Amino acid sequence: MATLAVISHRVGLHDLLTHLHLLQDTLRHQGAWGYLVYVALFIIATLCLIPGSLLVIAGGMLFGPLTGSLLSFAAATLASSLSFLIARWLGRDLLQRYVGHTAVFQAIERGIARSGCDFLILTRLVPLFPYNIQNYAYGLTAIPFWPFTLISAVTTLPGLVIYSV
Repeated sequence: MATLAVISHRVGLHDLLTHLHLLQDTLRHQGAWGYLVYVALFIIATLCLIPGSLLVIAGGMLFGPLTGSLLSFAAATLASSLSFLIARWLGRDLLQRYVGHTAVFQAIERGIARSGCDFLILTRLVPLFPYNIQNYAYGLTAIPFWPFTLISAVTTLPGLVIYSV
């Protein structure tokens, strides 16, 4: 037990937990502003490809399971939609110009046109595919924005609730 106490002191676990409690108190007392700060940080982190699971866990710890889940859901939906649109606006035309003529690209486009929603559901529910990278990747395909957003929101919700608890 003494060894554990020494290690946690050296690592700064006590300081980390103290700062986490201070952050939690600060954000809770800010009300809607605290929520907006969390959502904004979540979106920025997602755009920078920081794993969302860490942010969802933080949301659950800072705001409690219910509020943390709701805030994470809103933030994840907004962030995935924004990532998708950035890729669509900045990358799709460029990608088509340089590799649109290739057999591989055309096969991917046909596959997405035929069963893109099914593929999106599969990749969202199987944790092997990095979620934040998927947002950008799907923006480069022909999958429409609203089906992408709706499917992403629905398939993300169970994981958000689990990580927030």
